[in-house]
Amino acid sequence: MFYDKRVKILIGCIPVIICFFALCFVQVVQPQYVLAEFEQPRILKAQTFLKPEVLKGDHYTLDEEVHNDGVLNHYSVNTTFGTVKVISTSSLYILIQEIEAIAAMKKIETDDTAIESLKQSGKNTAAGLKNLIDDPQGTFESAAAGVGSLFNRAKGTIGKREVTGAEDSKVEQLIGFSKSKGQIANQFRVNMYSRNEVLQTELDRLAWADYLGGLGVGVLTSAVPGVGGVILTTSGTARLLNEAINTTPSSELWLQNKNKLSGMGMNEDTIELFLNNPAFSPALQTVLVATLDSMQGVDNLELYVKIALQASNPVMAKILTESAVLTAGYHKNVATLKRLAPMARLARAEKDDGTIVLVLPSDHIIWSEMVADLAGSLIEKAKKSKGDEPEIWALGDFSALALRELEGMGWKVHTNVRSQLMPTE
Repeated sequence: MFYDKRVKILIGCIPVIICFFALCFVQVVQPQYVLAEFEQPRILKAQTFLKPEVLKGDHYTLDEEVHNDGVLNHYSVNTTFGTVKVISTSSLYILIQEIEAIAAMKKIETDDTAIESLKQSGKNTAAGLKNLIDDPQGTFESAAAGVGSLFNRAKGTIGKREVTGAEDSKVEQLIGFSKSKGQIANQFRVNMYSRNEVLQTELDRLAWADYLGGLGVGVLTSAVPGVGGVILTTSGTARLLNEAINTTPSSELWLQNKNKLSGMGMNEDTIELFLNNPAFSPALQTVLVATLDSMQGVDNLELYVKIALQASNPVMAKILTESAVLTAGYHKNVATLKRLAPMARLARAEKDDGTIVLVLPSDHIIWSEMVADLAGSLIEKAKKSKGDEPEIWALGDFSALALRELEGMGWKVHTNVRSQLMPTE
């Protein structure tokens, strides 16, 4: 199955993500409240909270059972190209868009024999160009395991960048293949740095054909609406950002992001560690930097970059980026924020008067011990400030028990906030 490798990776991420959120929410200070009995993770029914058109399409069917880990939903999608599991509802929407794009791409015929021939030629060219691209002496290439791997390609990352697993090879970028690929990705409203292996196969096939001269990008017409690869929103701004990411060389994106973060006065070492974190594709990295750039004037923006250093896999990187995007949406569309402050391994925001604002890229939050600890400790902080009642803004919703307990503590709870924080332009 096309998705076997991806399924295994995602399944492996599940305990990591659950533990990550647990660490985000755990607080040292225990709230002084009589709390209701805690809930356990549960199985939800997809048809109870998703629109009918999301449950099934021409090329996929969503499993009825949705596993909720207490914060995020885990979906299993049966497609005509294989079975894939995704974590979070926002990832599900992106996957559905990619499925439709894949189906449209497969209708376009290419000369696969010529493409394979060109690929082989490209491999030979790569061997010839190796000394022009890599370290001629190979000093740092030899450290491939153990402690040495921490220094692998160190010479190439001092003031420079690493090629992540979401990118084409340096040779493919050099010969212009990646340019064709980005243009085709724009035609089909997807992100060229997606980690969807089936999508990457189709993008590569069409890009090689275009590179050979047998396929004109200009004659391609996309029957796939929407934005697809950009996180959370279908706004015009997101579409333009996605197109810019697809058509700008990844090395140039890296440099632009570095210059933007430096211009915000952030620590150079922190910037470089973030920019060379392989969990962040050039697309995610650019979205996060653009988000922080839009929040200039808010104190301690560097906190998000420091938090991003923790991301050990693409799923975690996406969650952290979504947290920043939603917080920026609050700052732009709801109320001006004054500063960011640490909240275990995530960030909370505060307004001028000290009001605590917690923005969560969550699907369905149940009343668990970690939620109770977080809510109680922040209520204690809120009492010491001069601000209003603390606010929670969740991308999804809460269980009835969690909602009742939070409101009983004094939280102002806002659910299903996508349209409020990220309104369509």
